[in-house]
Amino acid sequence: MDKSKIISAYIFLIFATALWGGNIIAAKIASIITLEPIKLSFYRNLVVLIILLPLVFNRIKLIYEIFKKNWKIIIILSILSVSIFNTFMNIALTTSSVVSSSLMPSFAPSMIIILSLIIYNSKISYLQFTGVIISFIGFVNIIIRGDILNLGSLNFVVGDIWMLGCVSCWAFYSVMIKKIPKEIDNISFLFLIFFIGNIFVIPFYIFESIINQSFTINEQYGFLLVLYVGIGPALVSYLLWIKAIKIIGVNNSGLFLSLIPIFSSLISIIFLKEKLELFHVVGALLIFTGIYLVIRKSNNGQN
Repeated sequence: MDKSKIISAYIFLIFATALWGGNIIAAKIASIITLEPIKLSFYRNLVVLIILLPLVFNRIKLIYEIFKKNWKIIIILSILSVSIFNTFMNIALTTSSVVSSSLMPSFAPSMIIILSLIIYNSKISYLQFTGVIISFIGFVNIIIRGDILNLGSLNFVVGDIWMLGCVSCWAFYSVMIKKIPKEIDNISFLFLIFFIGNIFVIPFYIFESIINQSFTINEQYGFLLVLYVGIGPALVSYLLWIKAIKIIGVNNSGLFLSLIPIFSSLISIIFLKEKLELFHVVGALLIFTGIYLVIRKSNNGQN
């Protein structure tokens, strides 16, 4: 493969994960200023659609025809990524810390390896399998906050469970990207999944807004947060992620999710005054050790 393409894929992934790291910070700030999580998701998706509509307007009929032929996989991808992924993340940050939530995507590469094995019958070495197990132990350590008694009593931070669902959906979405119809370009595909995905968000947005007696963004800095998560983590990162996967494959791309906690944790510790606990360090070391074992195999040519 052309080395320049591989380098460009790495650059795409670094920018994408940096923006996603910022997305976790934005979701935490939203919880602080009481910008509701589903409202944030709904308006974030709306920002993406407003930006993309002029770019795909002349292709609406073609996009509709592609949707009719591939509606099952497109709906699955829309719900996993647009409807669930970001909404679950926003909900998670209402109770979980940025450090804990940002470490969890680091387990996604191992999850992607397992899902690829199940769905596509991909090969997995003993070394990779060992790496997956070690990463999983690190992941569990973060969930139980370093105390095995929490596992027995099911004493978890609720936000960590929401983040588990968020990471699982993103891993599944990443593996299923291979099934994107070949005849649709990246911009049109993004418009389609954000349009379909936001349809599924609407009922929950209405329910949440009725309970909170507010359908609009009234919170200070709320509009700026919506613009950031819509333009950066949603639009730009999704495009870069899809492009990178098409160049170096889903398994290798998934490894870069480990950069998310580096970006978001540093920002949260410096600006949000969050504490880096011992269980964070132990969990991160286990996760990154597992990823290293996976990388050793992947670098030998397995995508």
